Amino acid sequence: MVICSMADSCTDLAVQGAGSVAQLAASRKHAKYVDLQRQYNFQPIAVETLGPINESACAFLDDLVGGFRS
Repeated sequence: MVICSMADSCTDLAVQGAGSVAQLAASRKHAKYVDLQRQYNFQPIAVETLGPINESACAFLDDLVGGFRS
């Protein structure tokens, strides 16, 4: 999911810091697909239009490919 941190609905959260909007989007996606977690390892990935990715997705991608955060 790509979320626009510049959207009017996100500006209050965006001023709290880079990645704040991505964290919110990932939380919403996590709640939406909560039933999948019973059968699958579900990892929400949310990316802000200006670059930041939610933290759990960064950790997942780092485990997957190694050196993602560097």
